[in-house]
Amino acid sequence: MLRLENVSKDWKEFKIRDVSFEVKRKEYFVLLGHSGAGKTLLLEIIAGLHKPDSGRIYLEGEDVTGKPPEKRNVAYMPQNYALFPHLSVYDNIAYGLKIRKFEKNEIRRKVLELSEVLGISHLLHRKPNTLSGGEQQRVALARALAIEPKLLLLDEPFSNLDLATRFRLVEEMKRWHKELGFTAIHVTHSFDEAMALGDRVGIMIKGRVEQVGRCEDVFSKPKSVEIAEFLGYNVIRGFLRDGKLYLNGLKLNIESDFEGDVSVVIKPEDVLISKDGEFEALVEGVEFFKFLAVVTLNVNGLKIKAQTTTENVLKESIRVGSKVRVSIRSLRLMV
Repeated sequence: MLRLENVSKDWKEFKIRDVSFEVKRKEYFVLLGHSGAGKTLLLEIIAGLHKPDSGRIYLEGEDVTGKPPEKRNVAYMPQNYALFPHLSVYDNIAYGLKIRKFEKNEIRRKVLELSEVLGISHLLHRKPNTLSGGEQQRVALARALAIEPKLLLLDEPFSNLDLATRFRLVEEMKRWHKELGFTAIHVTHSFDEAMALGDRVGIMIKGRVEQVGRCEDVFSKPKSVEIAEFLGYNVIRGFLRDGKLYLNGLKLNIESDFEGDVSVVIKPEDVLISKDGEFEALVEGVEFFKFLAVVTLNVNGLKIKAQTTTENVLKESIRVGSKVRVSIRSLRLMV
């Protein structure tokens, strides 16, 4: 459906470097990366707001690299939604249809149909400045979908919302995608959004899309140390000899014929905090993420992150400065 071939671009302080990937029809593709990785610039290149310095962009087999935005039938929903403040919700949604000179009855049908699906039919007479963030997001999405675009580009669509609204709208976006069957590229820095919504995910680091695949495959098997670090995994230098892994004085049994210096990837969920753990650790930090908590530990001089439940942290009184016992699932290490 969409194919990028070796797309590169320098623009202000942002860079896109040799980006190639495909998005399938009706796929919800999530582009995941830190701020400054070039995600928004890449969306704007796909939308036609910037022309790449090199590379090609194909949409449904057609080379659209040099085509202006209005010739691509791509809808771009920016982070701030860009609603027209002087227009009603109805007229905001209808705007693209009026520009394309649709008949009045057809415009009304499309606006009412989309507003019903997105739960905003009761807001059609209102102005954007009277709406909540979640309501504005729905209006912007309805406006983007009204023109029946070949491709919908979503730039951090939930970033301006409070946590409760964000969780609710992520679930609703899944339903809307299923009902309406649109093709989307959604850029975000949120792993939760990627896991909840993405049919596939692309990891973007410093202007390059480094890995593309199903979420479970990319998150379970990062193809490089850089991707593992981006995903928040522990990456530790160690030494492997005779089936034993030495990490700063810690010794773990591991199945490997390799010997020598290695980089080891340990997922936080594979660092277990328990009273009968193998190693003693000092708690240096605790971060809460709804039902989960990430605990930063000092294990014999090594900084290691462990993932546990919020309930466990509270129950065991795990706090900065306390000592705990930990074990590492050596069979799940990536060397």
